[in-house]
Amino acid sequence: MPGSGKSTLARAIAEKQGIPYIHIDRFWREGGGGHSSHTTPNHEQTQAYLREKVIEAIQAESWVSDGVYSLVQPEIAEKADTLVYLDIPLWRRLLNHAVRLTNRSERRGQMTFRADIEFLLEMLKRDPRKNKNIQEFLEKYRNKTIILKSRQEIAQYLQSL
Repeated sequence: MPGSGKSTLARAIAEKQGIPYIHIDRFWREGGGGHSSHTTPNHEQTQAYLREKVIEAIQAESWVSDGVYSLVQPEIAEKADTLVYLDIPLWRRLLNHAVRLTNRSERRGQMTFRADIEFLLEMLKRDPRKNKNIQEFLEKYRNKTIILKSRQEIAQYLQSL
């Protein structure tokens, strides 16, 4: 879910394991994608670029990806040997986002202030426990999915690698 720490965890795993980190949002931006559908002039072209880059990246022997775009979700899930789902409470995700807002210099221009506010509103609208697609995904891949529910569980998982 947004603000759960997917990118932070993926970067940490990649660093610890010495494997490539697939930053899917970077591919989206490289392909001309904006922060929302309003700021993505050629949606189809951007999707094609993202898909091509992700498919290429997951051909490597080892890799870690942050997050899942529905466009490439099946390919990533099928190719991965382990899926980590961060089931972080809304209050923690909101706090993470608030910290992100205050540390704008570290974001390297990834999002505008307006996009950050839109992102916050999107976080408030999404409830993973009521999302049928998420629940079906977790059920389909339950044999290779690890669910982490707190920062402590995330730290323990990283330490176990």
